[in-house]
Amino acid sequence: MNARTLVLLFVCGLIGCNRAALRIPGAAGPFHTASTGYVSNRTLPRAVRVAVPIDTRPAHYGERVAGTRWTGCKTDPFWGYGAAHALASELERELRDSKIFERVSVTDDPSALVLETEIRALCAQVVGFLWLRVAGITSLHFTLRDGEQVLLDRTIEEVVTDVDEEYSGSQAAFIEQAMKVLISDSVREVLSKLVWELDRVEPPGPGPL
Repeated sequence: MNARTLVLLFVCGLIGCNRAALRIPGAAGPFHTASTGYVSNRTLPRAVRVAVPIDTRPAHYGERVAGTRWTGCKTDPFWGYGAAHALASELERELRDSKIFERVSVTDDPSALVLETEIRALCAQVVGFLWLRVAGITSLHFTLRDGEQVLLDRTIEEVVTDVDEEYSGSQAAFIEQAMKVLISDSVREVLSKLVWELDRVEPPGPGPL
């Protein structure tokens, strides 16, 4: 553990160890793939386009997420390219892998369904001092549109901690690494619910040719 991390831990002990307002050194880097492994038994003969997510996190700082004591916070590893870019890539990858739709469009196809996303929380938090608890926190609001018609409108929230079975990292990992993995794990759990719901959407029919 480096000196900077030790200083952060000491400061956390003095202030109750809520790192919500801190950028965590060493947590930056590529976003861990949040693959759900879900594959649809059917494929809708429609294209879907992922709109660039809207980042509204500052308006939701301090709000409880998923009925837990964990709240929306500022701590995240998204240096340089941003949470919206990372999330859009994960959504596109998951929609391709799940095969729910015939294709994922990367152009402004007027016949494609459009998945809009509002980022309300996407961060990690640490509480405690000698015994630390780390959590990845995600709250996303999804809207699936077919032109002017709304097919799905849902907020999905998940919190994954380092003691949950959904945690895919190591108990021996540095705090910064655990935080980054847990954000990905919480996103994966949100996407798991999202693709399940998308697979049950019934569009009224094909869009204009």
